[in-house]
Amino acid sequence: MMNSELKHTDFSLYTFEEFLQNDFFISSMKYPTEETQEFWNDFEQSHPSNINDYIAARESLEALSMQEDDLLSDQEMGDLWTRIEATNINKDKAKRKNYFLIGLSAAASVAILVGCFFFLKNYPSVLAPDIATFAVNTKMELPETEETLLILAEDNIVSLKEKESAITYDSVEIKTNQESILKEKVATFNQLVIPRGKRSVLTFADGSKVWVNAGTRVVYPVEFEKNKREIYVDGEIYIEVAKDENRPFYVRTKDMNVRVLGTKFNVTAYESEAIRSVVLAQGCVQVETEQTPKAILAPNQMFSSVEGKENITQVDVEQAISWVNGLYCFQSADLGIVLKRLSTYYGVNVEFDPALSKIKCSGKIDLKDNFEKVINGLTFVAPMSYAYDEQYKTYRVVKK
Repeated sequence: MMNSELKHTDFSLYTFEEFLQNDFFISSMKYPTEETQEFWNDFEQSHPSNINDYIAARESLEALSMQEDDLLSDQEMGDLWTRIEATNINKDKAKRKNYFLIGLSAAASVAILVGCFFFLKNYPSVLAPDIATFAVNTKMELPETEETLLILAEDNIVSLKEKESAITYDSVEIKTNQESILKEKVATFNQLVIPRGKRSVLTFADGSKVWVNAGTRVVYPVEFEKNKREIYVDGEIYIEVAKDENRPFYVRTKDMNVRVLGTKFNVTAYESEAIRSVVLAQGCVQVETEQTPKAILAPNQMFSSVEGKENITQVDVEQAISWVNGLYCFQSADLGIVLKRLSTYYGVNVEFDPALSKIKCSGKIDLKDNFEKVINGLTFVAPMSYAYDEQYKTYRVVKK
């Protein structure tokens, strides 16, 4: 039975680090009971603001648990406890010190796993976090920039000034428009951060090629594993996956995963938007979400998730991936979404009347045209007008 103190602990205030330093969280994940499972299910259903920290901590714990037998000797475990206690000595014990009575073996496992977390934070080369955990933990640390960033390590960031950059990985080095970098000088995970108004093409050593749209972040390992290939996406990509039957390819997003062997498809998953979609151009993919654990797509089909409603529909693939060729095609799209996308594609600030959000519109926009020409053209097909606010460098759009 859980004590009353635990039942009233406000885990919605916990960070990723605090979850991994909480005895009850660790033990209930490693040794779940019907009661603790119900406790955490209720926590998830409450949709707390720190749900990403909770999920990242849970997944990190699962990854660490699978390797715990090989991690530390008894002596190393004892040393770690000493160091952890020294690190936490000035922290709020009332907030962190939640007691859960478990056996000696469980306590030892807690020591091992907390110790693993210590190493994860300080020595990422010893035990790297899984890609989703890494992506969540590093998002808030990203610098604001108007240039494309290739983040190879904490102290090794390459700025790419081109509107459309190209990055290629091979067996020994990384090539950009400007330079070549040896792989031995980079961290386990790299990140490509595309600001508004820019795009990039990323080629991996296995031959897979990714077109990365504006306002997108891609996280990926410098070397794919022997039994799988995976990347994490916040934004929009079109990818042509090199076929490798022994290594399936996974595209991870905040709340959607796509599994393939060799295929061509588009993923739209901006974390700042409610719409998620996967459009298949060639081959076969499997889409997984919390609601739909296994959705198989055929070519010319789109899996979409909008505010909790998930569907599979037939689509025109050429329209869906038109942005790769510098076009933005949309069919019966919300005008609000169109304006948001144009703001991202062009790198300009756009504010609009909420009344415009649900107006449906269709069209094709040449992204090589300047934004002024594009938004002026929209006034002829939609009941809207606009003005440019010079002081705030913002286009303000209102309903006519």
